[in-house]
Amino acid sequence: MEYQSDSEYKDISKLHCSIQNQVALIRIKGLNKFNLIDELMAAEMRELLSNLDDNVNVRVMILSSVGEHFSTGSVLRELSEYHRFNSHRIASDIASVNKVTLASLRGNVLDQGLELALACDIRIAAEGASFGFTHLKSGSIPWDGGTQRLPRIIGPSRALYMLLTGKIIGSKQALEYGLISEITALSGDEKVALEFGAIIAKHGPIAVQYLKEAVHASADLTINEGMRLELDLATLLHSTNDRAEGLRAFAEKRTPEFRGD
Repeated sequence: MEYQSDSEYKDISKLHCSIQNQVALIRIKGLNKFNLIDELMAAEMRELLSNLDDNVNVRVMILSSVGEHFSTGSVLRELSEYHRFNSHRIASDIASVNKVTLASLRGNVLDQGLELALACDIRIAAEGASFGFTHLKSGSIPWDGGTQRLPRIIGPSRALYMLLTGKIIGSKQALEYGLISEITALSGDEKVALEFGAIIAKHGPIAVQYLKEAVHASADLTINEGMRLELDLATLLHSTNDRAEGLRAFAEKRTPEFRGD
């Protein structure tokens, strides 16, 4: 899979991907109107993410969906099928990309669908979107990172409340919890995500990558360890051509042209 220019389009059997202005828009196309995630989608997502992360013409990735629902979860519904869950897991692949990832959410965002959203750096949701984990109702628990990422984002008490009750929360409560960063007009999530992605793509890609690394590492480091990492990354950034271009552009009162080197 290769990408060569802006406005390029790729349509894979379970994914739709277009690239414009260094922002890659990925739309998942799962089973039925609820966009259920299956093994083929997981495999295609892993390959696509790897290619986009290596693509110098891509600086931001947006994970969206076809239809009125982001995803209500996986095709794996029966407990007897759970031995196959490893081939369906993709949240860690999303979380491990170096570039900034945004989730554009609408309709139902449940179970594995929510786990994919949690793996993104930023989540934007349309008015009326719903979020929740329903696993305990069928005698199971989340298996694509939900129990680990949810408490890191909204805190352990609220996470346990959602996980143990199986309660579906709306977009306003999700915003209050910090689960999402912004609520848009109905079906306006993708437009806002693209606008925000375009802003990020104009920044120096190395600085953006270092910033993302420092913020995510803070969850596992002491404050002093995190500050040392921050200083190390800031020092490395000063040796890049992008940093020099930023200083030149500021002195010349023009928009910098970052190249990622």
